[in-house]
Amino acid sequence: MRVVVTLARLIAATTPVLIGCSYALRLDAPEGPLWGPGAVVGAVFPAVGAFLLAHRPRLWAGWLIWGGGVVIAAYEVLRQIAYWLHAGGHEQAAATVGWSYAWLGQFGMYQLLGVLFLYPDGRLPSPRWRPLQVAAAWLPLLPALYVALAPRPVGPGSAPNPYAWDVLEPLSPLADALRRSGWLIPVACGGIALALRYRNASQDMRRQILWVAYPGSLLAVTELVVPDTPPFRALQAVVLLALPVAVAVGFMRYRLGDIDLILNRTVVYGLLVSLIGVVYFGLSGLAMLLGQNDDGRAKVAGLIGAFTAGALFHPLRSRLQRAVDRILRVERNPYRLADRLSRTVQEAPGPSEALGTAVATVRETLRVPGAAVEVTREDGESRVYADGDLGERPYVVPLVWQGEPVGWMLVARPETLRHGIDENLLGTLAVHLADVAHAVRLTADLQRSRERILATREEERRRLRRDLHDGLGPTLASLAMSLDAARITLARDPERVDPLLAELRERMAATIGEVRELVYGLRPPALDDLGLVAAIDSIAEGACDRVDVRFDGDAADLPAAVEVAAYRIVQEALTNIRRHAQATTALVRLSRTDDLHVMVADSGVGLPDPVRAGVGLTSMRERAAELGGSFSITSRPGGGTIVTARLPLSTTGGLDDHAPGRPAGGPDDRTVSLP
Repeated sequence: MRVVVTLARLIAATTPVLIGCSYALRLDAPEGPLWGPGAVVGAVFPAVGAFLLAHRPRLWAGWLIWGGGVVIAAYEVLRQIAYWLHAGGHEQAAATVGWSYAWLGQFGMYQLLGVLFLYPDGRLPSPRWRPLQVAAAWLPLLPALYVALAPRPVGPGSAPNPYAWDVLEPLSPLADALRRSGWLIPVACGGIALALRYRNASQDMRRQILWVAYPGSLLAVTELVVPDTPPFRALQAVVLLALPVAVAVGFMRYRLGDIDLILNRTVVYGLLVSLIGVVYFGLSGLAMLLGQNDDGRAKVAGLIGAFTAGALFHPLRSRLQRAVDRILRVERNPYRLADRLSRTVQEAPGPSEALGTAVATVRETLRVPGAAVEVTREDGESRVYADGDLGERPYVVPLVWQGEPVGWMLVARPETLRHGIDENLLGTLAVHLADVAHAVRLTADLQRSRERILATREEERRRLRRDLHDGLGPTLASLAMSLDAARITLARDPERVDPLLAELRERMAATIGEVRELVYGLRPPALDDLGLVAAIDSIAEGACDRVDVRFDGDAADLPAAVEVAAYRIVQEALTNIRRHAQATTALVRLSRTDDLHVMVADSGVGLPDPVRAGVGLTSMRERAAELGGSFSITSRPGGGTIVTARLPLSTTGGLDDHAPGRPAGGPDDRTVSLP
C-alpha cells in the first residue's frame, strides 16, 4: 500500500507540470478557448487526494478525489494538445486527440461527484445506499460511449468522428440531454445523503458538512447563474481552488470551527453589500430621473448616495450582525450568555448534571473544541467534567467561591480564524461556574460524610459486638464457672474458698473496668459527671503551658449529641496542639447562640504547606457534618492555628439557615487574642 500511495503522490506532483506544459504549447495557437476549469481541477484535486491518502491510505473518498482529478488533468492536457495540433495543420491527429478527451472527460466529473456519498467519514450513510452508489458509478459509461461513437464532429477542427456509429443518430436528443444534465443525478443523491447526515449529526460532523456545502453552493451558483464571462470564470476558478481544500479540512477535521465564522461573515457582508448597493443606486437613479440627465445634478446625486451609504454602513452592519448571530445561535453579549448558562443549570436535576450541562453549554456557545471544569476537594483529590478535546495550552481560569478556591475552568483555544477569547467573557463564565462547582463540591462532601458516618456506625456496632462477645461475654462466663467452683469447694474444703473468692473479686473489678471502657467509648462519663466546660478543663491539662477555657452563654440543656461532638472536636484539637503545635498558650472558647460555636486557637508553628487532611481532621469535620454543621481550620495571623466548628442546636438547623460566606466559628473568631 505504501508503494501505491507513493506512486499516487508522484502522479499528483506531475499533473500540474503537464498542464502547464500543455498551456505553454497553446501560446503559439491562441485559436479557441484557452482557459478551462479543468486546469484548476486537474492541478489541485490530485494533490488533495494524495494528501488524504498519505494520512489515510484506505480512504475511498481520497482515491476518488485523486482519480477524478487525474482524469480531468488528462482531459485538459489532451484538449490543449488537440488545439495545438489543429493550429499546426495536423487535422487527423487533432481529431483523434479531440475524440479521446471528449469521452474521457465524462468519467472524471462523475468520480468527483461520488465523493458526496462518502463524505465526511468515508462511509455510506447506510448499506441501503450501496446500490445507488453503484448506479451513480456506472452512470458516466452511457454518455462516454455516446460521445465516443456518436456520428458528429470531434476535435477543435470539427473533423468527422473516425469511430462513429450511424445507428446512434436517432438517440442523439436523449443522449445529449443525459450528457448535459446527467451529472445532476449524483449531485442530487449526494446532496440528499449530506442532508440526512446533517440532520442526525453531531456538532463537529455538521461543521464538516458545512465546509463542503459552502464552496459547493458557490460553485453551483457560478455554474448555473453567473454569466460566462472572464471575470466570473476567474471567480469560478477561485471557488474550485477552495472546494478541495474544504474537502480536506472536513476529512482531516482540522479547524472545523472556522466555518462558523466564514458563514457568519459571508452572510453579514453579502447582505450589507446588497443593501448598501440598493440604497446607493436607488438614490442615484432617482436623482437622475428628477434631474432629467443634468450632469451637475447627477454628480450631486452620486455624492448624496455615497454619503448616505457611508452613514448607513455601521448601523446596518451592527443590526445585520445581531440578526445573523441570533439565527446562527452565536452569543456575544456576556450577560445574555450568563443568563443562558443560569437557565441551563436550573433545568438540571442535580449539581453534577448541572455542571456537566453547563460545560457543554460553554463549549457550544464559545464554539471551541472542548471545555472542562476541574472541581478540587479539600483532601486534594479532584474530579473533571469535560466536553470535547481541550488540546494544547487551553485557557485556565480559577474558580473561586466566596474567596475559597473550588477548582479550575479550562477552555480550549478556538480552532477558528479568531485568535483568542475575551477575558471578561471568561471571567463572567467563571463566576457562574464557581457556584455550580461549589454545589458539586458540597454534594460530594455530604455524600462522603454520609458514607463515612454509616461506615463509622457499622464499625462501632462491630466493635461493641466484638468487645461484648469476645471480651465481656467470656469474662462473665468465667466468673460464673468460678462461682460454681467456689460453691463446690465450700462444701468439701471451706478453708480453700477464701483464695478463690479473692481471685474472683479481682476479676470482677477488671470486668467492671471493661464495662466502663465500653461506656466511655459511647459517651465520655465526664460530660455527665462534670459538665461540658469542666470536662474540657480536665482534658486541657498538659496540652501546653497555659490553656484557657471559656464558655459564652448558657451551658445547660445542650443536646447530648452536640455535647459529645464539641467534646471530641476539642479533645482532638488539643491532642494536635500537644503533638505538633509546639505552642506555649492556647484558648478554647465555646459560644452559644442559635448554634454552638467551638473555637480552639494556639500560638504554635501553624499549619504545614500544603495541608493534608489526616484521620484527626477528618474525624472533626465528620462530627460537625453529622449534625449538619461546618468545620474549618486556618492559620492564625501572627502564628498558630485556629480550629472552628459550628454545631446546630436543633435538628432543623443546617447550612441553609446561615449566610453562605459565614465562617464556622462565632462572629468574632477572625481575630483571636491568646492569653
